[in-house]
Amino acid sequence: MKQEKIRKLVKEIMGKRYLLGLTEELIMELQSLVTFPDVGDLFYADHGHEYISNRIIDYENRKKDNLSKKELIDMVTKIQDVSGEEYEIENLLLIVENAVKNPGISDYIFYSDEDLTAEQIIEKALASE
Repeated sequence: MKQEKIRKLVKEIMGKRYLLGLTEELIMELQSLVTFPDVGDLFYADHGHEYISNRIIDYENRKKDNLSKKELIDMVTKIQDVSGEEYEIENLLLIVENAVKNPGISDYIFYSDEDLTAEQIIEKALASE
């Protein structure tokens, strides 16, 4: 039922997103239903309502707190392998960034001169926290 409400609100926001003031209340309502940080930002990207709905629902269904080191390593492995849908990978990255509280972790994953394993990435991120 919550998923249906999320999908309905996202579709409604997408239909009105160019009518600026009309979407603010809907975005606030959507934000009150979910833990996804700043859902309003999702509507500025070039994605349709299906992608946005799926991303929010996927995020809500994932464990985000008290993650073990192994769970973080598994998430980074999935990110490196691009194993899943785009919204899943973006959610995993968001969760890992928030968990290690190191803004440089995405650089370790995507732009490192070294060929780091997922475990090395987590070690490095946690060490420089």
